[in-house]
Amino acid sequence: MAPSKKDQIAQGALTAFAQLGYSETTMDAIAEMAQVAKGTLYYHFSTKEELFLYVIEKGVKMLIYHVDSVMQNEELSLEDRILNVLDEHLRFFCENRELCFLLLSVFTGDEQRDLTVAKLLTGYFTMMETYLKQMQEQGYIRPDIEIGTLASGLFGMVGFTAIRKQYRKEPLDTEENKYTLRCFLAGMLQAKQ
Repeated sequence: MAPSKKDQIAQGALTAFAQLGYSETTMDAIAEMAQVAKGTLYYHFSTKEELFLYVIEKGVKMLIYHVDSVMQNEELSLEDRILNVLDEHLRFFCENRELCFLLLSVFTGDEQRDLTVAKLLTGYFTMMETYLKQMQEQGYIRPDIEIGTLASGLFGMVGFTAIRKQYRKEPLDTEENKYTLRCFLAGMLQAKQ
């Protein structure tokens, strides 16, 4: 099934924002990358900012959905869920490299826009912190670990690994990478008593 025009525009915008940055991206560049007429672009999005926020919100919602589906899998132990969440982040960032880059370099220089983006990311971090806190309360995460920092560290660890691998044109979703990142995460976990 072909993507809707709105999705086609969002994908073109994601590519433009990731390659050019927010300031250098124009509606003309987005229309060209999305392969749509400018009238079609403006029919769906009246401003670059509206489109930027749509792309970020759509991406964060996708990430939340994928991570939440792993954490809701009751067939796995909580420890296996968090390890699978790490794998899911790797898979997600591997399949959505431009979004990964955009989420990790999201600050645009406009205070109001940056606050809006930060609020969109809050949904992801709130979800992760809730799951990690439950795991800590059940004894799967060491009690001396600060959960907010763990959630941020997990996101950054996988995200920046993805960006570095992308720039070096190295594969991301490999067993070696998974193992190394799992070793970092294992330092936060503790055997259930």
